[in-house]
Amino acid sequence: MALKLPSFKFLNPSISTIRSPPLLRKFSSSSSSLPVSASGTTLREAGPASNSVSLGQLTRPDFPILHQTINNGSKLVYLDNAATSQKPIFRIHYLSAKATEKYELAREKVAAFINAEESREIVFTRNATEAINLVAYSWGFTNLKSGDEVVLTIAEHHSAIVPWQFVAQKTGAVLKFVDLNEDEVADVVQLKEMISSKTKLVVVHHISNTLGMFVRLSFCMLIDHV
Repeated sequence: MALKLPSFKFLNPSISTIRSPPLLRKFSSSSSSLPVSASGTTLREAGPASNSVSLGQLTRPDFPILHQTINNGSKLVYLDNAATSQKPIFRIHYLSAKATEKYELAREKVAAFINAEESREIVFTRNATEAINLVAYSWGFTNLKSGDEVVLTIAEHHSAIVPWQFVAQKTGAVLKFVDLNEDEVADVVQLKEMISSKTKLVVVHHISNTLGMFVRLSFCMLIDHV
């Protein structure tokens, strides 16, 4: 049975041919200033001697996967971009370089503000949750061992408790929780009693997301002697 496929007309009847996109037009090799690829290949080096070289020939050297041939000796053609798009070899983009410069300058300013020894000590994260996880899974796994103690309050946010629960399970560290007093504020007296030579970290919120209680600076400074 023959199947007849539908035909489609251009929306603009005046268009009779499909023009190639501007990026695919060919460059003249007689140009006084030849474009250079990321690998340093000029137009004349990119392909066989001819009057013009396509953009594909110019950029092909920048993709390592294409530097091979298949069984019949033909050059590899990669069309599976829907699954994984290939990335060109390293290149420096002007705007990217400027952004990195500003980013590092911000790191230096923060280091100077908190009196850090080096700017590389400053680590920017997307939010507090990511920062807590970063500390837990880097510092926590590296420094905590069986018997060490981490002191928290029962009013901590879930994101400030769960990471330390995982770390405690893996390292054998012990989590100790400070209760709230009748004013629904962390019990400072109990905290003093919990802190010992085994205490390696005290996790305290600034303002509770549920109770709205504010932790005074004097409360945080209790751990100075640990």
